Amino acid sequence: MKKQESEFSCSQARINERAARALDEIGANIAVLDQDGVIVTTNRPWREFAAANRLLDGSLPANTDIGSNYLAICLAASGSVTECAQAVHDGIRAVLDGRRSSFSLEYPCHAPEQQRWFMLTVKPIRRSMPREVVVIHVDVTDRYQAEIAAQAKQETLAFALAELQGMAGKIRHSMAKDAPFSKAEGVFHHPEKSHRDQVHERLRSLSKREMEVFMALVRGERNAEIAERLQVSNKSISTYRARIMDKLRVENNAQLVRLSSAAGLIGAE
Repeated sequence: MKKQESEFSCSQARINERAARALDEIGANIAVLDQDGVIVTTNRPWREFAAANRLLDGSLPANTDIGSNYLAICLAASGSVTECAQAVHDGIRAVLDGRRSSFSLEYPCHAPEQQRWFMLTVKPIRRSMPREVVVIHVDVTDRYQAEIAAQAKQETLAFALAELQGMAGKIRHSMAKDAPFSKAEGVFHHPEKSHRDQVHERLRSLSKREMEVFMALVRGERNAEIAERLQVSNKSISTYRARIMDKLRVENNAQLVRLSSAAGLIGAE
């Protein structure tokens, strides 16, 4: 009986060793958390990332080594990362409690010499009792920077289009001033006046915070920049942006810029 138990233990140890080696070869930062949120194991990329991002005193970040409570570190976060850390804590806790099947979040993790973005994914480990989860951080900086470059190009084109439309509006206005007086109506024709009134009516439906986000989007600021300046999460900015699009009845940033131009807001903030 003891021999069988010994053989089983050796076999299990070999399985665990192979699993650890496999984790080390995955190109993502991985940690396993127990039911309380304590780190029970990490892979090599996780440890290498921690070693490459030491604190000013040369020590490793407090939430990276085995035995650290990852959830407690999230709750202790302060400053501009507080809201993001709270979202991570709540997401992990929900997966550990079985209230969610998984959780994911994109977040900035900038270093002094470069900007970086990561995708966090949390999944439960099947048949683990008590429940454990695997936390995976994947570097998505290349994709994020490509999206930013594409968005910047789109916004540059949108501003150029808005300028052209502004010039066209001035030409139409000048032509309207030179048009003959309408005796039937007793007024000059102002074909754009009704449209501008409608635009201003839509803008008045925005809250103060929505107006702040609207003007930031028109200026070409990225979601991450707006979130950092207003000290809210990227997800909150996305929610504000969706509300603004809905209230103003537009579908993209280019239309936001055109609407701002129609309201006379460009250059007059």
